Amino acid sequence: MHATGLLIAWWPLLAAPVLSQAIVTPLQAQSAPEAVKPAPTAQEPELSEKEKALLQKINALKAPPWRTFGACRYDWAGWKLLSSGVRTTAVQCNRETTDAPGDSTPAASVAVHCDTLKLSLRSGDQAWSSWRLPYAASESKERGGEDLMVASLCANAKPIPKPQPSAPPVVTPAAKPAAKSTATPASRTPTATPVQKPPAGKP
Repeated sequence: MHATGLLIAWWPLLAAPVLSQAIVTPLQAQSAPEAVKPAPTAQEPELSEKEKALLQKINALKAPPWRTFGACRYDWAGWKLLSSGVRTTAVQCNRETTDAPGDSTPAASVAVHCDTLKLSLRSGDQAWSSWRLPYAASESKERGGEDLMVASLCANAKPIPKPQPSAPPVVTPAAKPAAKSTATPASRTPTATPVQKPPAGKP
């Protein structure tokens, strides 16, 4: 009897955590906010030609310095334009692509002529190879992807400014020494002085 009384006396304290959890859980489920739905995306504003050009420039500045085409990667930020219209940069083939070249093999270079869509290669200080059309992935395992590289480069390359003809230098003939003039300059011509009449009344 004594044990039963103790159990009845302690029952509310033992049951309170279980009951409170049973009550709080549905309340939390009811008060939980609904899943946030993404706001509808606004339509992109129409861009002017100048804005599109600046956006293209921003994307170009964000572009990685090295771009991979097929088995090779090219220093895309290092293109140099020669006076002949040929563009050259560094190239690495069949290597793991990292942000910077890190091996001891001689540096290779590629030259692209966009007017003919041909390229030439050289390794280190060796002579340039003869001009040829770029290889596709189906044509070469070592150099495949050159066609994509040339297409990307030449499609986005700025036109080469035509040299403006320089104006001919102004030729001034040598000044001949002026002949001495026998005439007296007008500023030094003596002025005629009026003839003075003798004062009246004097002989």
